[in-house]
Amino acid sequence: MRPANESFDFVIIGSGIAGLFTAIKLAENGRVAVLSKQDLIAGNTFFAQGGIAAAFSKEDSPSLHLEDTWKAGACSGDRKAIAVLVEEAPERIQDLLAMGIDFDRRNGLIDLGQEGAHSRKRILHIGGDATGRELVEALLLRAKSKGVIFIEDALAEEMIIKGGQCRGLIYRMGNQRLAMLARAVILASGGCGQIFKCTTNSPAVTGDGLAMAYKAGAVLRDLEYFQFHPTVLFPPQGSPFLISEAVRGEGAYLVNADGERFMKRYHPLAELGPRDVVSRAILAEQLRTGKEVCLDLRHLGSSFVEKRFPTISSRCREWGYDLERDCIPVSPAAHYLIGGIAVDLDGRTAVENLFAVGEVASTGVHGANRLASNSLLEGLVFGCRVALAAAAVKAPEYPEYSDDLEKGKGLKREAGAAEEQLCRQIRPLLQDLMWEHAGLVRTAAGLQEAREKIKSWWKILAYDFTETELTETQNMLLVAAMMVESALARRESRGCHYREDYPDLDPDLGKTHICFQAGGETVGEGTIAYPQPFFME
Repeated sequence: MRPANESFDFVIIGSGIAGLFTAIKLAENGRVAVLSKQDLIAGNTFFAQGGIAAAFSKEDSPSLHLEDTWKAGACSGDRKAIAVLVEEAPERIQDLLAMGIDFDRRNGLIDLGQEGAHSRKRILHIGGDATGRELVEALLLRAKSKGVIFIEDALAEEMIIKGGQCRGLIYRMGNQRLAMLARAVILASGGCGQIFKCTTNSPAVTGDGLAMAYKAGAVLRDLEYFQFHPTVLFPPQGSPFLISEAVRGEGAYLVNADGERFMKRYHPLAELGPRDVVSRAILAEQLRTGKEVCLDLRHLGSSFVEKRFPTISSRCREWGYDLERDCIPVSPAAHYLIGGIAVDLDGRTAVENLFAVGEVASTGVHGANRLASNSLLEGLVFGCRVALAAAAVKAPEYPEYSDDLEKGKGLKREAGAAEEQLCRQIRPLLQDLMWEHAGLVRTAAGLQEAREKIKSWWKILAYDFTETELTETQNMLLVAAMMVESALARRESRGCHYREDYPDLDPDLGKTHICFQAGGETVGEGTIAYPQPFFME
């Protein structure tokens, strides 16, 4: 058990690649604490299979990487932010190599993989398809060697805001609420995939950082953009299992119930088209035939598949699939939040001394849809930039701890058994609702139905719960409400946001962001007011 109250120079919420790399870069600038809601490998990074995209060959260049990222994002990203991402990518890879982290090699050279919408082979990977696991384990060792303090099973609840500045946070361990003061707080808590019934995300990814940032006064934007991964295996038992895009990059085919390789009818790049196109194509084939769509690896050869994709091969065998003889049934699932907390190129939010990095942040690099394997890269590139910016934050004179710091503002009512039961019932209903009406294909009628249902549950946000799962559900509800409002407001189809009733791009909306900020002029008073969208050019 940690002491009840502590002061650090820097507090990072989240132990994925973004949080760990930021912690390593900050370690020489003061005391660093990393909070993890569960254990240190509970987030999404640990399960990442594909790898890290970077222009790392003579045939490639940052400018080509930039154009691929721009096009995959439906030409809606921030080109300045994308330039930062791709130009600093090789240097961040060199940082990893300098730490002793090596990548798979072929004939002595780094083996670069191919993935969808990339015009060159540029995906660096480790252990075939175990990149995330290897990175997390290596970065954890490096961070610990630098004296970073790790606090597990700690649920961050709210920011301490004094004089318009973030001065720390309130977190909970078990039934005890604790305060932690800091020069700067960095949110690296990931996305919100658990708001959907079918997701590749870890159970820990429930939008907590988004909700905390919103209530602290930060701006959330582009929440309508949520990417669905096209190839996910739903085994008879167990959680959905992602089949990496790198499998298609190595030549695997998608086939329908008739055995037809159908993707060429939907996109000139076939299986290597953008994820939103491939996902909707799979859904269309499923609806057209009434049967499953499969991924065919048989022609790649069992020895190659075993070596290149050992994790996928092993898991498929566990569920009875022989990749030498069997095709793998796949279907789309919620995968990655494109939007998030609005930040500048150094991760600063609208709240002074509060930073955000990784999936929780909206840097603008992904536009309306993320290019494969740019997510781990984003955590590295912007983690380094956040560390430099946070290190420059001056240390305040820390106030004495008091009850209001430890217990929060006390605005919520104590929950009883009836409220706990209601909140427990809401989560699966919310996940079903979002999957049906705010998933791959959206309509005004479906989104309006979701909006009204969410409003009927809104009262649950007024209560204080001591159980982590129930607090998570509150955060999920808040984020889902904003996502539905955003999807309703964007009356067009762009990237991973697809409106069946508005299937075309609206050029007038190309540079428009749908934003939410507690206390904003059209949002209403209070930190949990029902959000109404306003537009920021």
